[in-house]
Amino acid sequence: MVKRFFGPAVVAFLLVLMVFTGCGRRYRTPQLAPPGQQGHASVVIRFVAETRTERQKGRVVLDTDGRRARMLFLNPLNRVVMDLHVELDRATLVNRGRKRYWRGDFRELIRRIWQLRLEFADLRRLLFDAVAPRALTRQAGLRVQVERDTDSGLPVMVQITDGIAQLRITVLRRRRVAGVLDSPRSLESLVQADLEEVISHED
Repeated sequence: MVKRFFGPAVVAFLLVLMVFTGCGRRYRTPQLAPPGQQGHASVVIRFVAETRTERQKGRVVLDTDGRRARMLFLNPLNRVVMDLHVELDRATLVNRGRKRYWRGDFRELIRRIWQLRLEFADLRRLLFDAVAPRALTRQAGLRVQVERDTDSGLPVMVQITDGIAQLRITVLRRRRVAGVLDSPRSLESLVQADLEEVISHED
């Protein structure tokens, strides 16, 4: 099963996250920031990623606070299967069920799972500002489409395609969450591993 997922097109990452409904803490809606308090931005998104050979979909909570961000990947039971922490473009992907974590470049992670060249700053600007960065749109063969809410002007759908891979993200909910973004929980009890080992749900 692992060999099937990690062939030439390594795109099973998020599919596994959503299908695997095992252990994991239950995601609970955070306290919203009271009017007049800054807090930090949070969105719930649904994605569909397609290549010529694979199709995957899932639901993610994305919190961003300054240069730090966190992505919680939820399974159908609303449990956190994995969490991804990003600071600038450095990423830490944590699978506490397997007691493994991976550290690397966010662009490397996206290139392997979605076959797209995408920096985290690009993704954040698309989802929060409805702005397609010039460096992104200048990539040969790549097209970016953004649909905006008619009242707020904020993005409700973002689609990125390069003719081989396509990623469509729908914003389901926006909110401002009270307080600052929490630091990642301790990794002392976990083992640093290759990406494939962190993603895999097999012992």
